Amino acid sequence: MNIEISLLDGQKLQANLGQHQIISDQSISAGGEESYPEPFDYFLASMPLCAGFYIRKFCDSRGISTEGIKLTQEHATIGEDKYHKRFSISVTLPQGFPDKYKKALLAAANTCTVKKVIQAMPEFDIQIAD
Repeated sequence: MNIEISLLDGQKLQANLGQHQIISDQSISAGGEESYPEPFDYFLASMPLCAGFYIRKFCDSRGISTEGIKLTQEHATIGEDKYHKRFSISVTLPQGFPDKYKKALLAAANTCTVKKVIQAMPEFDIQIAD
């Protein structure tokens, strides 16, 4: 998939992904208006969104209601390298969620594609187009 970025007014950017658009902005301190999430915020949201997708698939395939399931992600810097982060996703389950499925539900959440790509340490190449 190609993602094309357009530079909009101020610090806003628009990512075009097929039929979809995502707009980002920057904080006021970075010259933006804070009218949309910053690019890093979208990155942060991609992990619990992905885990939530796999949790929903797990529940749907077993006829388990997803009502009341909530995911909360926190992140913290590890050591002195501001880019070395620890991500923690907490899954809140409703009362009555079957105990026998809790471990398997976490295993399903851990199959998140976003997590797997990050763990594989992707390579990046930024260059001037011909």
